[in-house]
Amino acid sequence: MTLRRLMTSASVALLTVLLVSSVSAAASEGPTVIDRGDDVYVPIGDIDDALQPQASDPLGLLVGIDLLRHHSLGVDTIDVWVCGANVSAQSVVAEFEAKIVPYFQYHSRGRYQPRFRAKGSAGSERNQCVRNAEVNASPDAEGALFVEPVSGGVASPGVVCGFTPCAQSLYRERNRREGFVGNEVAFMATVAHEMGHMIHWPHSYTGASSGQFSEYDNALDVMSGNYGPPRQGDPNYPDPYGTATINLYAAGWIDPDEVFVVGTGDTTIDLVTGNADGYRMIVIPAGKRFYVLGPRLRSTYDPIPSHWAGVEVYEVEMCTGSAESCFRDESKMPGFRRVKPHPAVPFDPYDPKLYDQPLPHVIRPGGTRSIAGVTVKAGKIDGNKISVTIDAPTFSDTGTHVFVDDIEWLAQSGITRGCNPPSNTRFCPDQPVTRGQMAAFLHRALPRLRTGKATDFADDNGHVFEADIQWLSATGITKGCNPPSNTRFCPDQVVTRGQMAAFLHRALPNLKTTGSVDFKDDNGHVFEADIEWLAATGITRGCNPPANDRFCPNEPVTRGAMAAFLNRALGG
Repeated sequence: MTLRRLMTSASVALLTVLLVSSVSAAASEGPTVIDRGDDVYVPIGDIDDALQPQASDPLGLLVGIDLLRHHSLGVDTIDVWVCGANVSAQSVVAEFEAKIVPYFQYHSRGRYQPRFRAKGSAGSERNQCVRNAEVNASPDAEGALFVEPVSGGVASPGVVCGFTPCAQSLYRERNRREGFVGNEVAFMATVAHEMGHMIHWPHSYTGASSGQFSEYDNALDVMSGNYGPPRQGDPNYPDPYGTATINLYAAGWIDPDEVFVVGTGDTTIDLVTGNADGYRMIVIPAGKRFYVLGPRLRSTYDPIPSHWAGVEVYEVEMCTGSAESCFRDESKMPGFRRVKPHPAVPFDPYDPKLYDQPLPHVIRPGGTRSIAGVTVKAGKIDGNKISVTIDAPTFSDTGTHVFVDDIEWLAQSGITRGCNPPSNTRFCPDQPVTRGQMAAFLHRALPRLRTGKATDFADDNGHVFEADIQWLSATGITKGCNPPSNTRFCPDQVVTRGQMAAFLHRALPNLKTTGSVDFKDDNGHVFEADIEWLAATGITRGCNPPANDRFCPNEPVTRGAMAAFLNRALGG
């Protein structure tokens, strides 16, 4: 982790040599090892790409859940060795039992029970330490920790064989599940971080930084910066913070029924920490990725600054390829997922002003944020819970659409009911508008327009929108679809953008106009005057942003664009 910033250049060089030599040795003796060049590496055994049904993850948030939870539930016995450090294994284990054991028991609610076994000195050079530890491993040890006289660390979740656990469960079977932790700076934070890697927790970084330490620019997460206020020009690393809730879910420490998956409509829930009953994570689906919101509340085992507390937001992208491709994708290791603060604003640990400011990816109490079309407001913190109000779109398929606000206005105004009756849970924003639908939209939007005698069209009898079509005819907005006789309405034909301009011009002739726009593609068009009127009212901005010098009069009007037209015309 970024703790290596504090090392002298000699220490950095030493740790780099140790990392490379350890990985190279492992590669020559057995499984292939992927070296990311940071503090986690993954040995790969015989890959089995078969993804088995995941009964323990009915929400379908992650892949390979059985692998991810292989060592994170129940007792996890870890041998502790000293590798060149001037401490005893017994004293180190006593420190781990005082701080690390209760840390993980708190965050797992007792579901994960690390047990440390003091083994003694394994030597002074990393490869030697590993060989001695494997030969002399405890019969039941599932991993090993090595204490070194440096700062920072490196760890591995062990050999992986695809989406399911390998046969090697024990360290004596050379499962390579190990962590190397320096005891010179922020020892406990380093240990918690590297143990996180040992149970498949990835870094949570913005992707907006560069350089050797680019994966450690999230101050709030033990799996990234874990930063406290600077001290004498260097970052101060406090006791370990908590981590993103998706990591707790991946480890099996949050149950599916403790996750609120946002659908449609509005609601208020409480997010809780500790042993309280309630929701612990909110998921906002967004296509190939999703957003997770979790409570970050100051406590003994999450000692964050109080002004960093609130609702923490992360964007999660799940790996969807084969197991091998997932592991060879550096951004998805070690847990088949990329976890990124949202918004992705990097934290500079050497800027003292940042420590006194709220973090961008945390919604503070009273704050509001729009996430994938969902409005989220954080309420008050009350002990170990924080209330969250969720204002989700009316329809399940509009959350990230460019016209989501217009569609919401359309729904709230009663102008639309959806596109999949009777449930009407979707709006189908990219489907074209039919002439019948157009009649219904305008009828619901402008029910008080003066009407006269309706035309008895030959092709709307019994149609679902017959009443709306008759009303449209009675207002004079439509004359039919087959001039000059105009005996038909063609209710199932698609409405073009030019026709839409004519409909709106006839329906709202008195709208205020200001200036004009000279589109390149409407000169001489049958609806040119209507299009010019539409532009002068501000209802349309063109069809080719950002230039917007064309109107595309013969292209179909989509349902989303129709919502925008009506909102600009009537929404005020």
